[in-house]
Amino acid sequence: MTPADDIAFHKLKKIEIIVKGEKQAFVADLLSRAGTTGYTVIRDVAGMGHHGFHESRLLFNDQASLVLIMAVGTEETIRKVAAGLKPLFEKSSGVMFVSDTHVVRLEHFLKAATA
Repeated sequence: MTPADDIAFHKLKKIEIIVKGEKQAFVADLLSRAGTTGYTVIRDVAGMGHHGFHESRLLFNDQASLVLIMAVGTEETIRKVAAGLKPLFEKSSGVMFVSDTHVVRLEHFLKAATA
């Protein structure tokens, strides 16, 4: 038996959200209210989409640049996040991707039960 045989993979959902920097606080609040235990932000994202090519960081303007926000949680939690983002994307540009993922330290991605 090798050390790799002792590692258990736990299936969860991952959501990746790309929005303008001005929407980051809204998304962060939504993630918290939905029950995620944390998230990762990558700033100054560039890419091509329906609205054409979007440059990364615009000089002196963090609000207009794109951010990528990633979080992991149970399917129920990620569905809450996606439902909360739906109205945002009806009024504002952005995109979200939901995929299956696996984690090793499951306890880091689940809210502790409150007594």
